[in-house]
Amino acid sequence: MPSRRTVLGTIACTLVTGCSGLGDDSSTEEATATATPTPVVLSPIDAAAVPETATVGVFSETTDALKTAIRDPSADVTAHEWAHVFHEFGCFAFDGETYAVAERTTGFGGYINKYSVSEVDDPGNESTVRVDDLPDSDRRAVIDAIDSGEHRYDSDVGGFDPNSSVYVHNGSYYVFSLAVNGDKPAEVTYAVEATDSARCVTLEPLSLADAQAEALDTALRPDEAATITGEAARALIASDVPFVLRDGTCYELSPVDDTES
Repeated sequence: MPSRRTVLGTIACTLVTGCSGLGDDSSTEEATATATPTPVVLSPIDAAAVPETATVGVFSETTDALKTAIRDPSADVTAHEWAHVFHEFGCFAFDGETYAVAERTTGFGGYINKYSVSEVDDPGNESTVRVDDLPDSDRRAVIDAIDSGEHRYDSDVGGFDPNSSVYVHNGSYYVFSLAVNGDKPAEVTYAVEATDSARCVTLEPLSLADAQAEALDTALRPDEAATITGEAARALIASDVPFVLRDGTCYELSPVDDTES
């Protein structure tokens, strides 16, 4: 069975009359310049299914953003669609070095308490705390809570966290009743980090003119295979890459199946 590059080479060869060895003929050169590009098919493929030794074509806007992230390892690249794809790759080779899009978790272990604040007639058996005796920041927080009828405590921020006491303010008694207690969800972000992995997907910058890229975007369908024609197809074949990344979706490049009716 021919290799993927052999198949792509065969596609490219059909663009040139005289691939059998008659390259010296002037008619061959004319045909080469005017031949209609062979259509190709780009089929969506899950990023995790891309072989770790594969080459993936990427566009300039992706490589530009990637270079920026490489220069600043602390940069959060979560908002970039390509970051989620590269994370699925495990690792990738770019400009002679290997990298990975690593997860960084923040906010883990924190919690939030929300209280309702209400006035009571009698403190009962609970101890009482005079609001005027609290430190300045706590005193202001309690007074604000009494005025609004609610209070929020964030463990990551700190501040006033009520206990079971009854608070006395201007001769009235107030209690803080816990209404909500919840762990803060961990926030996962992505960043580009250098790695020493040996077997990684290789990123290959694509050289498509604006008109070719626009034609490609018009034809692509993220949920189904798309046939690419014209100069966009010619450029993809010339790039000699088996996979292409565009707008957060990986596509596999293949010849058109002429046997389908």
